[in-house]
Order: sequence, then C-alpha cells, then structure tokens
Amino acid sequence: MTVKVAPISKSNLQKVEADVIRVSKDVIELITSGMYLSPVTIFREYLQNSADAIDSARAQGLIGKDDSGRASIVIDHASRSLMIRDEGAGIPSSQAVQVLVAIGGSPKRGSTARGFRGVGRLSGLAYCRELEFRTKAAGEAVVSTVTWDCRLLRGRLADGTFSGDVRRIISEAVSVQYTSAENVGEHFFEVHMRDVARHRNDMLLNEQLISRYLGQVGPVSFDPAFSSSPINEHLKKHGAYVPPVSLIVQAEPVYRPYRDKIPVPGTPFAFSIDAVELLEFADVDGHVGAVGWLGHHEYVRSIPTALGIRGLRARVGDVQIGEGNLFEDVFRETRFNGWTVGEIHVLDRRIVPNARRDNFEVNHHSYNLLAQIGPITAKIAHLCRSSSVSRNNAQIARKVITEVDHRVADERALDPAEASRYKSAILRAQAKLKNISDESLRKDLTAELDRALNALSERKTSNSASVVGLAEALALVSKTVTNRDQAQQLATLLRQLSE
Repeated sequence: MTVKVAPISKSNLQKVEADVIRVSKDVIELITSGMYLSPVTIFREYLQNSADAIDSARAQGLIGKDDSGRASIVIDHASRSLMIRDEGAGIPSSQAVQVLVAIGGSPKRGSTARGFRGVGRLSGLAYCRELEFRTKAAGEAVVSTVTWDCRLLRGRLADGTFSGDVRRIISEAVSVQYTSAENVGEHFFEVHMRDVARHRNDMLLNEQLISRYLGQVGPVSFDPAFSSSPINEHLKKHGAYVPPVSLIVQAEPVYRPYRDKIPVPGTPFAFSIDAVELLEFADVDGHVGAVGWLGHHEYVRSIPTALGIRGLRARVGDVQIGEGNLFEDVFRETRFNGWTVGEIHVLDRRIVPNARRDNFEVNHHSYNLLAQIGPITAKIAHLCRSSSVSRNNAQIARKVITEVDHRVADERALDPAEASRYKSAILRAQAKLKNISDESLRKDLTAELDRALNALSERKTSNSASVVGLAEALALVSKTVTNRDQAQQLATLLRQLSE
C-alpha cells in the first residue's frame, strides 16, 4: 500500500503555545550528576565562577588591576563539610535570589567571562545534603544566603507520584535569608556544602586530590620553581594573560604542577623541562586565534601520569578544557601525546567549550585550530624518534669504547683479525655519531672513539696471518657488489681497517 503525503504549506504552520511547553523536574538531574563525568569537577566549576567574580571586582576597582584575587577551600572532616570562598565582587542583595535560583540564563553570556551557561553553581546539588550560597556586594550592609535542601530535592526527583514541574520543586527546596553584615566594605561569595557524600576514596573531602586537580585545571599561578616568565610575557603580548587566582586549599597554596625539575615518584630520577618553545595559531581571519607553549625535555620516555603535566592541553580564560588527552587524536601515533608537555590558550571566542567543558563544540573554527596543531604533533613525534635513535647510537658508542679499553688493557696478544674487528666496530660507531642530536655529547663521544682507535693502533699485534688478505677482500667486493658507489665505500672502509 502506498501512503500519500500532502505537501506542507507554510501558510498552514502554527506556533506552539507557551502553555503547552513543560519543563520536567528531570532537568535538575541532567545539569548536576548527569552533566559531569567526575564529582571532583564541581571544584573546577566553583573556582571558575570565583575567577569571574574576581575579574568583576578588578573591573570595578575593588582590587588592583594586576592583583591576584584570593580564593580558598576549607574542609572540615569531622562534620563532612567544606567551604569555597572568594573575594570577588559578590552579588547585590537585590539580585541574589534571581541569580542563585535560576537554571541557565546566565548574565555572563556574550561577555568575556569563562562561564556563561548558568548551571555550574548547581553542580554541588548531587553531592551533599545541603548546598548554601552566601554573598555580599561591596558597600551593602546585607549578607544574602540562599540554601538548597538537596535531600528534599532528590526525594522529589525520585518520587514518581510527584507531578510538579521544576519551578515547584525549586520553590519547595530553596530558602532565602538576609542578615546584617559586620563589614560594609567587604565583598565575597561563599559555597557551603554540608554532609558531603562519599565517592571513591572520599575524593570530595580529599585535600591532596583536590589540590592536584585544581593545580592542573584551575586559573592558578605557575609554580615558583618553573621558569615561566617567557610564557607569561608571551600570553601578555597577545592578551591571553589574566592575573591568576591565588588559591589556598587547607592553608596550602596551589600552583600549576610544571617545574624545571620534577622528582619522579618512586624513583631516584627527576623529569627536567630544558627549554620552552612559544607558539602562535591563526584564526580563520588571519588574526591570532590561540597562543601556547611547548616544554622540551630529553624525550627519553613517556611522561608519568602522576606528575600531572602529561599531554598537550587546552585552556580558555586560563581554565583547562578537557584533560591531558584532549588533542591525542591529532597525533598520528597517539602514544606520543604522552611524551608531550605544553598548553594552548584559545583566544578566538568562536571556539566554544561544550557544556561539560571536556572538549570544544564542533565547528570550522575548532577544526582550523586542530589543522594547525597537526604540524606541532608531527614535530613532537620526530623529536621522540630522533631522541630514541640518538640514545641508542650513544649507547653503542659507549659499549665499543668500553670493550676496546678493556681489551687494550689486557696483556694477551692481539692478533690482526681481532684488531680488525675492533677497528671495524669503532668505525661503525663513528658513523652513527652524526645521528646524535646533542652536540656536546657528540663531540665527547667522537673524542673518546678517536682515543680508543689510537690506543688500538699503538697496541702490538701477533704475527698470525689475517683471516682474509686485503687484495683478496677487494677482489671479492669488486666481484659481488654491483652498486659502484657502495663498492667504493666498502673498499675505502677495508683499506682503513688494514692500515
């Protein structure tokens, strides 16, 4: 049977009435526990909001334009609670409820702020019994407190008989209080999470884990033990630098984990960043769309994950997007991302982080950036391979030097065939030195091989005959090697061996 469908006429189209549209209570679950892959991500969301609030305070002249605003995280293990506080601009009491109860509709959209979807502040709802926001704007005598009853909220979400929509749930779960402020000039924003849920090693109350995580993803300073001045100057030159947040977790400062030398846990070794290469990437209009840096090292092996610096990383507003494997697919061999240290700071506002902030929205602007990252990853792969070849050739040279020195020191007679074999090993090792990238090492090994060759030449040999005479060997080369250039090269090497 054939079904006939009448053509649609635009004149018959009707708009959907607003009264028909229903926003289910399930949207709350989607923007809390359903939004993020790991519970610890909530700290990134709150620190990101703190950074925006500090930027606002800086713009209003509440702190100096070059000052690092302060933020802190205080954990009370006994009561299973924590507080995240910043000294940003705060929210005026007249706007507190409207801002802190809204889902989406952030006033930051269209601005240069890091967050703009208006859901990050609610990320803690899924992980505690009570979520409280306290805030005060400078010059006001009022502290505004908005409290979410997370237990009631989750009960309503799980109740299949509850027919109310999202507005009804919020009205039941949220309470508001205004109290007098002790200091009119003070400005701040606080997040209080009470009766925090347990998740995998109690990660939400684990200050070491929180510090390591925020040190990697947050807009915090480079470690003082890292030579970061060229990077900061490069970022300032292109308008990508913002004063970092001065973050304290349990009375300890938090820094980005990059350092000139980083001890490798469980080993006597240290990982060293020997040089920094600065990068620029053009947007589709030919302007600077992103800047970055690479930390070069010996490229001996992949970087241990525990160091917290592994992988080429992306940042927007100095907040990391995704993890260290974000650009892994741009490498022809993904393993080489694990050998990489570096960051790319995105300036082009058309390259937009997705809602989870674990990647970028797909458009031709993000593709343009990926296309330019391709040659960078190819260069890193080449460095990894070259380093491996260089390291192997250096090991071969050292082995030959050790063997020759040991044999020269031996009092046993050295017959011509044995001497020829050692000379051949030295010549092969010398030929491999050209593939050693470290000029200083190459010169040292060249000198050592020359010394070993001289020591071998000075050593008297026995009168036993050579295994093969030079004339016979040259005749065999001429007879069996058909390539003229290769035959000449081999003949030259044989004459050197016989000297």
